[in-house]
Amino acid sequence: MKTKKEIFEYIQNNTNWKIVSNNITVNVPLYLKSGYDLWGAKIEDICVVFANVKDETIDIRVHQNAIKRLDELTSCHTILVFDKLDSRSIESLIKKHIPFVIKDKQIYMPFALLQLQTQNKKNTPLREVSLTIDADVILIGYLDNQIHSGMMIKEIAQAISRELRATSQALKVLEALGYVQIEASGRSRYIHFISPMEVYERLKEEAKLLVKYSFFAKGYIGEKLYSGFTALSHYSTLIEQKIKTVAISHKQLTSKQLEALECDEDEAEYKIEVWDREPSVFAHKDTINPLYVIRFFKNDEDERVQEAVEQLETRIIEKIRDENERD
Repeated sequence: MKTKKEIFEYIQNNTNWKIVSNNITVNVPLYLKSGYDLWGAKIEDICVVFANVKDETIDIRVHQNAIKRLDELTSCHTILVFDKLDSRSIESLIKKHIPFVIKDKQIYMPFALLQLQTQNKKNTPLREVSLTIDADVILIGYLDNQIHSGMMIKEIAQAISRELRATSQALKVLEALGYVQIEASGRSRYIHFISPMEVYERLKEEAKLLVKYSFFAKGYIGEKLYSGFTALSHYSTLIEQKIKTVAISHKQLTSKQLEALECDEDEAEYKIEVWDREPSVFAHKDTINPLYVIRFFKNDEDERVQEAVEQLETRIIEKIRDENERD
């Protein structure tokens, strides 16, 4: 059975971080106390709670729910502590960005940009946290002035049409990457962003690709949301192409629909982009957000396209600067 001292020493020896014990001042429900030994601490001034698992035979989903509740109660990053854990459970925790420590084997703390595998005394970095889809969408909403500093997590969740858990995880990624600070006030947490221009400049390098794949189609089912060259033409003086480009979430398109719609380019009415997210979030009426348009075409070598992108980018930067001045 691992002890608090052993875990703290293990982390410190493998990261050179300073860990200081800290009291847990909130009332924790009995079912959490019975399932975990809870150790309050600060890692380099980051508030954390270690939840030392007493029964490791319990389904990993129970621990995931417990972490969610402890996060809400303490307004700190909760870290699960195990003696051992199977690879499937490890993969599940990493996929959901849930911090954990396995003594003498692995440290995963996404809020601190750290994952180390340490068995056999090897300190080998395995994975660095990068911008997730939900985190990217939040930043688009912030730059589009639809998400603001000082908003609560539940308000941001409503803005991006995502559940609270997913939004909270995305904000932890943004906190780890230095885009936001999360302020705890009682049980509530408020989000404070860095300046919009800083976000804009960083996204030029760190932004995610959006389109999983695209295909030509002889028709389209449902409400159209314009993307690609059609969107760029809408936001600039570029002449629109004959084949219109529309965007759809990968969750909305079935294999049967794809088979029914797909055709050769010379027969096509539309080019359909299949996105890794819901493209209608923060869209401007029937056209994708202009920030996405710039992302699509920033490296296009066509001079006419670059001129159109510059027109659009100039307007966006002016808007961001005007908002900064008003703030």
